[in-house]
Formats: sequence, structure tokens, C-alpha cells
Amino acid sequence: MVQPKITNRLHGRNFGQSPHAYDQFRPGYPDEALDFCVNATPGPRVIDVGAGSGKLSSALSDRGLNVVAIDPDSSALELNPCRSLVGTGENIPVADASVDMVTFAQSWHWVDAELTVKECARVLVPGGVVAILINQLNVSHDWVMRIARIIHAGDVYREEWRPKLSDAFGDVEAHVRTFKQEVTFDDVVGLASTRSYWLRSGQHQRDRIVSNLRDYLFRENPMGEKLQLPYVCLTYVARLNE
Repeated sequence: MVQPKITNRLHGRNFGQSPHAYDQFRPGYPDEALDFCVNATPGPRVIDVGAGSGKLSSALSDRGLNVVAIDPDSSALELNPCRSLVGTGENIPVADASVDMVTFAQSWHWVDAELTVKECARVLVPGGVVAILINQLNVSHDWVMRIARIIHAGDVYREEWRPKLSDAFGDVEAHVRTFKQEVTFDDVVGLASTRSYWLRSGQHQRDRIVSNLRDYLFRENPMGEKLQLPYVCLTYVARLNE
């Protein structure tokens, strides 16, 4: 078993500061995206990297998979119902060829892709899969783009984008699904509080985000009591060559 080495890049997310907020305000993953992953894996053994509070871990576990949650921040794992270990994508603390699927939900952009791909190839059985899931605000709607800019979300969907893996893996298959999350104004503020920009900011910057959201949602674009916030879920799956 490889001992976990915490990289500054992943540990710097600081999402462990607000695991309850992340669990409350971030959306889960559509059934179609989950089914895409479940149908791809050759077996039930799953490592969920950057698992945090367990948005993906718990959903896969509910579908009968044996999930081990991995995160560099132990406090971020406190709400995760699955068995958990401290680790990173670059250093997954399990034996060689011991898992059927490695997942990354909202965490691929935090890892060193080259090192992580090598580590996935090490821990996966031949024919095992890497699955990358990304929930983004659907900024094809102008008003959603405005919210994304206010909260510094940086969500931009590029249809041609694929994660860079290695020759050890086959072609990357993509699945795209749109969905909506019903939110209140407080929920939108809560969503902002789970973003890395907010977590790095002082109180002045946070107050400004809240003020800008209020001005936009209630004055320029009256939202009423609740809002249907559009998302797009991007899922990418690639299989380790046998």
C-alpha cells in the first residue's frame, strides 16, 4: 500500500472548512450520469477521489457499489457515510490492481493529471475505469452566466474538452445531462460560500458577493421566492487497457 502524500494543490482547496455547506448547497448528480458510471465499471470496488462529504460516494453506494472515499482533508470526510481514507489522486492509499473504478467528482481540476493518471493505472484492475464527473452552472443562459461571474464560479462548458489521460487507457466516452436545482436566495449565497474564491476571501469580498447577488436577483432580475437554477453534468469515462 502506498502511503498518502498530500499535495499543496489539492489540500489548498480548504473545502473542509465548510463540509456542511458543501453538502447542503451543492447539487447531487443526475441518475443518468450515475447510471453511465455504474454501467461502465467491471466490478463493485470503487475509489472516490476528492470525495469530501460524499455527494458521489453515497449515490454510488446506494446503487450497490463498495465505495472507499479518499480526500486529503479528513474534516471534509466527516459527513461521508462511506469508509474513508486520507489520500490524493496522486497517491491513492490502496494496493495495485485492487479496484474496478476510480471516480473524481468536482475534483479532477485539483489534481496533477499526469501523476494521477499513472496512479489510477496502478490501482485499477485491467479493464477498470476512470470516471470524471463535473457539475457546472449552465452558463449558456445569460442570467446564469451573470450569477457565475458574481460568485466567481468560472463554469465554462467546452463541448470538445476531454480529460488528458495516457496511452494506458482507451478512448474517453462523454455523457452530458442538463438538470435544474430549485433554490432560494439564501441557497445561492450558500452555493457561493462553497466556492474556492469565497473560501480564500476576506469578509469584505464576501459581503460584496452577497450584495451583488441581492442587487441582481431582486432588482435587475427579480427571482421571486424560488428559482430553478440550471446545471449541466459532464461525465467522462475511460477504460484501462487489458
